[in-house]
Amino acid sequence: MITESRQILKKCFLCNKDNLLNKYFYQDQKINGTIIKSEYFNTKNSIYTCEECKISFCDDVSSDNLEKFYNTTSIIKPENLINRFKEFNSRFFSQVLYYINHCSLKENLKVLELGPNKLGILPSLKIFQNKIIYYYFDQIKINHKFDNVIKLGDFWIPKKTKLPEVDLIWMSHSLEHIHPNDLKDVLESFHSCLSDDGKIFIEIPYDIKNQDFIVPHTLFFEIEGLVNLFKKFKFKIISISEINNSKKKKDTNLRNISKNKKRKSIISQIYLKIQKFLPEKIVKKYAFKNFVLNGPNTTLPIIRMIVEK
Repeated sequence: MITESRQILKKCFLCNKDNLLNKYFYQDQKINGTIIKSEYFNTKNSIYTCEECKISFCDDVSSDNLEKFYNTTSIIKPENLINRFKEFNSRFFSQVLYYINHCSLKENLKVLELGPNKLGILPSLKIFQNKIIYYYFDQIKINHKFDNVIKLGDFWIPKKTKLPEVDLIWMSHSLEHIHPNDLKDVLESFHSCLSDDGKIFIEIPYDIKNQDFIVPHTLFFEIEGLVNLFKKFKFKIISISEINNSKKKKDTNLRNISKNKKRKSIISQIYLKIQKFLPEKIVKKYAFKNFVLNGPNTTLPIIRMIVEK
């Protein structure tokens, strides 16, 4: 949501310059028709824009309240069903294809992923590189049947929790959730824990282009701002791409998209329950048809980026 900009007396957390703009505002988030409200982080919080850094951010919410927000809104459900061919999940498989198109996967790869949820990048990476030591932070415990899967904790606190040395850091829709006051420490910690020529993969929603500002995103980037940010912290830009470069469709089309998502969700739930009784050939065909051909599994603008130490 964009309105007429107005200047406010507040300093940018990166460049320390004042007179930021207040031109973006949070919108209500609806899940299953219900507006999500929280006492810890809600649409009353302000979004500030630094035209110098090309970054917008919300630091009105404290780090403690942000953690409380996640604790109260995250519902952790046990995963009883095994999803065959989950390595072809649309988001993650297309991310790996993007990565190997620009970089090679070294042998005996050490990977750190922040916020993989119940799936993450590991199954898709395993298609191309079998010898992987995989570290992650998440409230959920991953149940992959692979060796060398190591949970480091529910949350990572930069500068307080030391990271292992890794070759690759994977950030799929996690950068935009970092508290602005922690971003400097996060990027310095990443640079320190990466091996020589270590890489970071980033995918974020292009919220500014899509005019979509939803709690709990705390950082909103323009492409120029994202590039300048990582250069500022001594990273080399390997690749940056804008995917799905059209804006959000009109409300009438959004209703149709919502219906299609609901229909696909029902089909996916049925599929998960009957897949174990189906022959491998049929399951593989379904996986390819519904995951691989759908690319990143969103019609909304996203940014993908790879940087190197």
